[in-house]
Amino acid sequence: MMLARAVAAQDAAAVRYSLRFDQGDSAGVAVSITLPTPIAAPIDFAMPRSIPMGYGTQPYDRFVSDLVARDANGAKLAITDLDGPRWRIASSAGHALASIEYRVDVRRMESAILNAGDASRVRPGYLGLLGYSVFGFVDAVLDAPITLDVRVPTGWPVYSTLSATPSRGAIMVHARDFYALADAQILAGPDLVLQQVSHGVPFTLALYSEQQGFDIKAMGVLADSALRQTIAYFGTTPLSRYTASIEILTPLSQQHEYRFSMEHLESATYRFAVGQLDAGPAGRDRTYYNLLHHTVHSWLPKQCAPAGYYPFTWDYAAPIDGIWFSEGWAQYIAADIFGGPGVDGAERRRARVALRFDGAAADTLPPIRGHRTAELSRVAAHQYSEDFRISATVFSRGALMAGAIDDRIRQVTHDRKSLRDVTRGLMSWCETSRAPVTADVIGRVVNERTGVDARDLIDSWLAPRGARAPDRARP
Repeated sequence: MMLARAVAAQDAAAVRYSLRFDQGDSAGVAVSITLPTPIAAPIDFAMPRSIPMGYGTQPYDRFVSDLVARDANGAKLAITDLDGPRWRIASSAGHALASIEYRVDVRRMESAILNAGDASRVRPGYLGLLGYSVFGFVDAVLDAPITLDVRVPTGWPVYSTLSATPSRGAIMVHARDFYALADAQILAGPDLVLQQVSHGVPFTLALYSEQQGFDIKAMGVLADSALRQTIAYFGTTPLSRYTASIEILTPLSQQHEYRFSMEHLESATYRFAVGQLDAGPAGRDRTYYNLLHHTVHSWLPKQCAPAGYYPFTWDYAAPIDGIWFSEGWAQYIAADIFGGPGVDGAERRRARVALRFDGAAADTLPPIRGHRTAELSRVAAHQYSEDFRISATVFSRGALMAGAIDDRIRQVTHDRKSLRDVTRGLMSWCETSRAPVTADVIGRVVNERTGVDARDLIDSWLAPRGARAPDRARP
């Protein structure tokens, strides 16, 4: 009885989101938001533009239509379209805002957004939704708990990464706040294939494939191994469940790109074109490394981040100095896990590091040479996928920094310690500190956990590399 009352009290305090997809309306979804307490003052409703870990923006507000705000009696409130992804709702003491409803044109979104990893999609027999592309918010309740009710055609399998349990036709799930809701995914339809492993952290491979004969079993083995090996590397896990969402898609056009995957709190999304994945040994290694890379991100930086990641800014992409850590260190850790133990593992790790990072870190492009890593990181934070040369330079410098520190630790300690000890130390530090990770924190943790001084290596990889291109006279 007491538990039931506690659950009822929690539900009463939660923001209630509802999402409906009608098979007869193949273009989009209907969303409604009900506030736990009406807001009796003018307030903004906003759609995200910035993407967690996306290092850029997408205009999700442009796919919103039929926006309506109501008071508790159902009366419509006036709405003013503001500049940017916001609308001002004229709520007041006499007509307090109680609910919001709108539609999202998912089909138009997929057509307009050329990076497939940033778009939701609806296909015959399938619905794949990224939370931040369809769910808007009110600033006053960003931190409030959320209850989400999803309705799809009767009999359709439906799955949310906020729960390890799929359903049919409808599903209700909970999120601790808006960030958790927005960073989750909703997948549904008769063409959705779910493969689940229940031992340890529950793992779900969610696959939608337009490629005939795609080997879901082999992909499931790789993705599950990536999760288990990552948990073993860190020694602890923040995950209550984990989902790898994979879509194999027929490209909409030659301009659409299917090469960027995305990590989330308890999931990762992978979007590939039909025929893109190589089933041979080299292709299998690339796929496995990609899975490891994005799985590692559920620890770094989702749980342990430099400045700029939290609190998250939904309207615009925040400047971030530390992509060299959040991307570079995470990708080196993935290479370390990929290599495995022993002498052969060390060789595999070095080969993967050389293949992935050496060329990009050389900084051969004149616009990149001579700039500090933090400067380039701030640029990459706004155009990561649009200009991958800069992004690759930043994460490659960070990865090679991590590799240099790892090599020194192994040499000084005669392989008794490695970067894994440092990584576990950083995770412990982040559990007790709300401050962001910095170069000083990393240097201190390296010394505390291994007895090795690595500050010179950190400073070296953060310093400008190469000669800056000469300035030109003002025109």
